[in-house]
Amino acid sequence: MKHTVCPQGFLVIHRGTTTIAIRETYCNDLLQQGIENPEKLMQGCQSNHTALLGRGVTPVIPIQARNREKMVIRKCRRGGLLRFFIPDVYWGERRLFKELRVATDAFNSGIPTAPILAAVTERVAGPFYKAYLISSELPSAAHLPAVFAAVAMNAGREGFCRKRKLLAKVAQAIRLMHDRGFFHGDLNLKNILIDTHHEDRVYILDWDKSRHKKHLNHTERSRNVLRFCRSMMKLREQGLAVTERDQLFFLRAYWGDNKQLMKRLRKDYMRMKLSVSARKIRWKIEKLFDRKKQ
Repeated sequence: MKHTVCPQGFLVIHRGTTTIAIRETYCNDLLQQGIENPEKLMQGCQSNHTALLGRGVTPVIPIQARNREKMVIRKCRRGGLLRFFIPDVYWGERRLFKELRVATDAFNSGIPTAPILAAVTERVAGPFYKAYLISSELPSAAHLPAVFAAVAMNAGREGFCRKRKLLAKVAQAIRLMHDRGFFHGDLNLKNILIDTHHEDRVYILDWDKSRHKKHLNHTERSRNVLRFCRSMMKLREQGLAVTERDQLFFLRAYWGDNKQLMKRLRKDYMRMKLSVSARKIRWKIEKLFDRKKQ
């Protein structure tokens, strides 16, 4: 792809079947370290330090030319049932570079997210490619299900209040994202990171299929927050300690005290619950495939 459009401050480099979009200020440092071959870089990493991200664990790699700075290389993987057949091969390169643009716009707009350092595609055959997104490490961050699991070990009033405080902070971060015109393409618990040393710091990750516009209407906002609630239901099926009341608390924290909006949203919420019944069949099939892979 010879006409890759990238955000301001990034360079595009073509090397054979590999295309790299790289932040100018990190260009020499990352190229010297071999960023054009992310798979080799990950395999050669001697660190036992890993980051728990949306669809798995990935190594955290020190940036050799920068003291104490580290990067996380996320290999793009499919979700849903398709991941069991073609887990990491995509068609057309525009999708990754669109994610790079939206993620960078979000960071520049003050949305709490990890700054992207580079995006790399490796052409497999014809229009088919594998993709990698390289971002700065968020030290001491863990995704929301892991934090909720830790909270559940602390039964009683303290654990309850801590979980509600986390949900309120997450609702606040999502509201900020929407107020600044960002619709998240896969808003779920695993794409929300919490700084475990400072739990008031919430980060939103994985901007694949997301978009940025001047204004989000009520319907777009509602779709996004209900998508987040649906992910709570899915993880509850897998044993995560979240309840229906937690979901309703999250919705109230997002929408505030607007009774008209909450009345409409409750209707949307009930329709979503009905649709989840059909989705549970798919979730069970995915769980069965996951067990076979283990």
